[in-house]
Amino acid sequence: MPPLSKQFRHLKKAREIGAQKLKAKKNETRLKKHHPLYSTIDQLSEVEVKRTQHLLNKMRYPKGPQRGQILSPYLQDKALSFIEDHFYKSSKTDESIESLNEANKVLHQRVQKLEQNKQLVRRTQSLGASIRHLQNKQDHHISEIRSLVRRSTSTSPSTFKKHIKSLFKENEKHYTTDAIWLATQITQVGQVSVRSATECMKLMYEFLIGEPPKTWLSHSTLVTWHKDISQLYTNSIICEIQSVTNYGIMVNESKRGEIKNFLICFMFWNKTYNKPFATMTHLQNLDKCDGKSVAMAVQTTINNSSIDPKKCSVWLTDNTAYMSGDKNGAIVLFNRLTGSNSVRIGCGLHIMHIVFNNFENAAFGKLPSAIGFTKVAHPYNLAYLAWELHDGYDSSDKNKALDMTGEKIKELYQNYLGIHFTQYQRPICGRWGYELLTIKQYLERRTFHLAFADWFIESLENLHKPPQAYVQKWRLFMQWMQDPKLTIQIKCLMRFGVCFYEPLMQFIVGQDPKPRIIHENNLEQLPPGCRAHEMPDKVMEWINYLNNIKENFDSFFAEELLEAVDSLEAEQFGEIFDGLNSGMQKAFDHFKKWMDPWCHLPLSICKLGGNFAQSFAQSFYYVDDINNSNMNDFRLSELLLQDNCFRHEFEEFCILENPLLYHYPKLYEFVKTKIYFIVIHQQQVEGLFNKLDLKTHPNMTADLKESKLKLTAKNLAKENLKDVLKDGLKEICYQRKIPRETFSEIQENQLNASQLFKKMFEK
Repeated sequence: MPPLSKQFRHLKKAREIGAQKLKAKKNETRLKKHHPLYSTIDQLSEVEVKRTQHLLNKMRYPKGPQRGQILSPYLQDKALSFIEDHFYKSSKTDESIESLNEANKVLHQRVQKLEQNKQLVRRTQSLGASIRHLQNKQDHHISEIRSLVRRSTSTSPSTFKKHIKSLFKENEKHYTTDAIWLATQITQVGQVSVRSATECMKLMYEFLIGEPPKTWLSHSTLVTWHKDISQLYTNSIICEIQSVTNYGIMVNESKRGEIKNFLICFMFWNKTYNKPFATMTHLQNLDKCDGKSVAMAVQTTINNSSIDPKKCSVWLTDNTAYMSGDKNGAIVLFNRLTGSNSVRIGCGLHIMHIVFNNFENAAFGKLPSAIGFTKVAHPYNLAYLAWELHDGYDSSDKNKALDMTGEKIKELYQNYLGIHFTQYQRPICGRWGYELLTIKQYLERRTFHLAFADWFIESLENLHKPPQAYVQKWRLFMQWMQDPKLTIQIKCLMRFGVCFYEPLMQFIVGQDPKPRIIHENNLEQLPPGCRAHEMPDKVMEWINYLNNIKENFDSFFAEELLEAVDSLEAEQFGEIFDGLNSGMQKAFDHFKKWMDPWCHLPLSICKLGGNFAQSFAQSFYYVDDINNSNMNDFRLSELLLQDNCFRHEFEEFCILENPLLYHYPKLYEFVKTKIYFIVIHQQQVEGLFNKLDLKTHPNMTADLKESKLKLTAKNLAKENLKDVLKDGLKEICYQRKIPRETFSEIQENQLNASQLFKKMFEK
């Protein structure tokens, strides 16, 4: 056994030595692995050693099975890349940003689509709920209707006829107000005669009842109704005029055959509707139109209507001599006859026509005749010829060449050039707006006209028997289109019209965009044409603008004059240049002559209702304090002197910053009743003459024409007419009984006079 123990000791010792060698080897391997770390740590500064120690302490797993161990290399690399991406610029930064932006855009679009889909889903759900609600409501209504039908009794034919008869007649002698309204409205449709309206009413009655009426109204009864309703309407207007503080008059005349129709219209501030009102009240036939006859006709009308002539503040008229004359003009004579102090306002449209007609005559020569067509090379004649050749041959005209019509000319244009033109506006000498529109159409189509006329003239001449007069017109048209001087004149005319005429016309007939009427605590706009409050400032602006064009007309027409230099001879260029100079001077003189009254009293008072009311009020008050003269200023000076409340409001309006006119009741009332109602053009009055042609025919009596024209200006409301008819027609019928009672006496007197005449002269 001893040998074994020795052997065991040697083996144990060998194992220990082996274990020591293995441990030493492991330590050596470990030291080799740790040596770089130790070397790195040895090379660190004291600050970095502290950071390294902090790093080793902190960069460990805080939780989990590996808690307390150093983070894996993967996580360390992730941390490093995070630091590089967020704190240091990378070479791939721009590309990554772009890719991220694109991805962000795609995601944003998806989000938007999802939001839209979400909204659509909500709307669909809401619509579904609404549909279900409406279906339930409809089912409820249907059930109610069925219930009412079950409970209602059937209407017999006799009951229905009785009800229809009650709509037409109250009893066997009297018609209902509804029937009177219906008959009157039928009479107002187009040129429907009274007899035709009576027949229409009869047919309507027969259609509804199923049998013709036993007795029916006569055309004379319908005429009486029409006149009575018209008179009731006129009386209501006259009652309004009688109660206002002042009003204006619009008059105009137009010849129809041998008859001179004279219209009298009133304009005033209607207190019932709280807005300006302008309407026609009288239509008369005058033997002649001069200052005296017009003044007396208006005076007679005012006196017969029991209207105070001294309340008439303005007249709106055209600018004819018998209206605008300083000595024997209608307004001057009216003021003498009535003791009033009315002022005349020239129609803005008429003034513009005067200005541009004088420009055209001075610039391009005056036409030998103001009616029809002449073969003088002139812009108007070229425009007229363009209209005549393309749209002047109406299908109903007799003796026209080749049975030519405007439709055939359009068809030829369509086939030859593949282009379709709208109808030409017919130019009318003196109506400059029509001429300007024709000129604009011609210049737009001139190139096509040249190509078409060249082919069309050749085609006409190749006919077996060409109509020479018709061919000559096309040749003249072709010659004028190729005339460079006439082309330049046409372009000058259009430039002046587009730059000056059209803006002014749009203002005159337009509507003030700024609301100025306070109605039920809301601001409303004035009607179109009621722009007197803007005119003084606008006229000054227009005069300065036109004067600038006059002084620099060569710059204004620079494009046309440069074309004239290139295409005309010196003599023709001189004619164009001198003509434009003369035309602009004429236009300026006439514009200043007719528009200048807006810049002086009393019309300058209209500034009180405009955008610069305060500055004008301040200047006027200052002048009024210095010179208290008896000038016509719509009684403004008188109110300032006599009405302390008005003067206090006026002074406060002048002092405060940005005052609102309607906050001063008395001043606002002055502006409303003396300024805002003034219309500055006669388009409405001229439109009545067109309605006179459309609504009447020559066989109508003068009083029936007047009646139809009065009702044309007012849309009769059936609801508002019932009470008026019941009371008004009774009064009219009562007034008619008085002459009937004395009719026998008058007839007897006439018989006695006839017998006396026979005794005296028939021997």
